[in-house]
Amino acid sequence: MNRRALYFGIAYSITVIIFKLLIVLGGYSLSTFGYFYSGITSVLLLVPFYYLAVRGTRNDYSGVIGGREVLRICLTIFAVGAVLVSIYNYFEFEYSGKALAIAYYNSEQFMTFLKAQPKIKAEDYQKIIVEQIKASEVSAFKATTGKLFSYILIGTISAFITSALMKRSAK
Repeated sequence: MNRRALYFGIAYSITVIIFKLLIVLGGYSLSTFGYFYSGITSVLLLVPFYYLAVRGTRNDYSGVIGGREVLRICLTIFAVGAVLVSIYNYFEFEYSGKALAIAYYNSEQFMTFLKAQPKIKAEDYQKIIVEQIKASEVSAFKATTGKLFSYILIGTISAFITSALMKRSAK
């Protein structure tokens, strides 16, 4: 295993955990960015770490690096990040996810969403809110698995794209 990839995977995980803690502890979880875009932003943060690790390794090899080695580096960063960020997501859900779901379903944002649905009657709003809160009481494992799907999809695709773009053969 490439040590540089391991270190960059740990650095990526620390960066994402700090980013997510700022959103949760700063009270931005129900904002538009915090609710809709923070997950994809944290996954897309992988790309600079891929680039920096591959660039550093390529410089160590005098500018020559094969595609398989690049892919190995990127997937190592991905695997380390997946494990550490998933552990964080588990604990985040256990300690703040359930309260956050209750706050969201009782918020004006969700009420606006309900009012925008033409098939839902006003007298059913409270019943829907209660059902949604009950449905949100899933286990932390299920919540972590749900977040892991997008992470796997985007992380592996970006690893393959990075390996295709950054490989260099001897001239």
